Amino acid sequence: MELSAAGQARYGLSVIGRVELPPGNALFLTLPATTPCLNDLRIRWADGRVEDLAREDLCQPRRTIRLAPAAN
Repeated sequence: MELSAAGQARYGLSVIGRVELPPGNALFLTLPATTPCLNDLRIRWADGRVEDLAREDLCQPRRTIRLAPAAN
């Protein structure tokens, strides 16, 4: 997962590295205090697909973003 300040399209390095989560698992992240609240997220799936989510507010306590892989 890569982050960019909302609307900037300047994605940095992955915030989780090369972690692959099995279906149904969760990942808990604590981002640096300097991270802006509104971010665009880019998720890179193991099969090569890329999914972008715009203007996610990461300052909300216990923010949960549910993702589902594409159907086969």
